[in-house]
Amino acid sequence: MFSKYNDNVAAIALGLFLLGIASYVFKLFFTTEAWLLENEINVNAITIARVMGGAWLGLGFGLLLTFLKGPDGQKIYFWTIGVAQIATLLVILYHHLALKTPGTADDAAIVSVLTLLFLIGFFKLKSRL
Repeated sequence: MFSKYNDNVAAIALGLFLLGIASYVFKLFFTTEAWLLENEINVNAITIARVMGGAWLGLGFGLLLTFLKGPDGQKIYFWTIGVAQIATLLVILYHHLALKTPGTADDAAIVSVLTLLFLIGFFKLKSRL
């Protein structure tokens, strides 16, 4: 599956990023209430959390397809997922650092690592997109 990338570092980084997406999709779809309570968010946000899970499911599915068919010609897709990931990072860091929102420390760390993994993969593949 990683052979379509012709770059082991990019494939591993984006493979780990895909596992992170899968983890959040699982949390947001199947353990929504527990995830909200763990992050001290009112359970009235269940619909929004599941919509977020659906959005990340779509982005993750697209990334899975690049593993199966290769990343060539997928410039717009990778820029789209990059914008979504960086926006997610900025929002979580703002809430953690500026607003001191309780329960955001672990997600801030995880999203930071996932963003770094995505950027490594993106810049390794950029010439092929």
